[in-house]
Amino acid sequence: MHNGWLTYLYQFLVGGLFFAAGTIYVIKVKAADLKIKADKTWVIALLIGYFGLALVFGVWTWLAINT
Repeated sequence: MHNGWLTYLYQFLVGGLFFAAGTIYVIKVKAADLKIKADKTWVIALLIGYFGLALVFGVWTWLAINT
């Protein structure tokens, strides 16, 4: 495996654990109430943003390694 993928995996697996832990904590302490439409929208936006960024960086890493 190329080093570019190792940094990608580290960033999105280790970072993803912190992101997930933070998101779960915010929901558990009721700082974001998923019954409120605005809070639910923000949580969904954060999740889409995380996975969207992972996708963009994955394509970027793939292009950097294969071109």
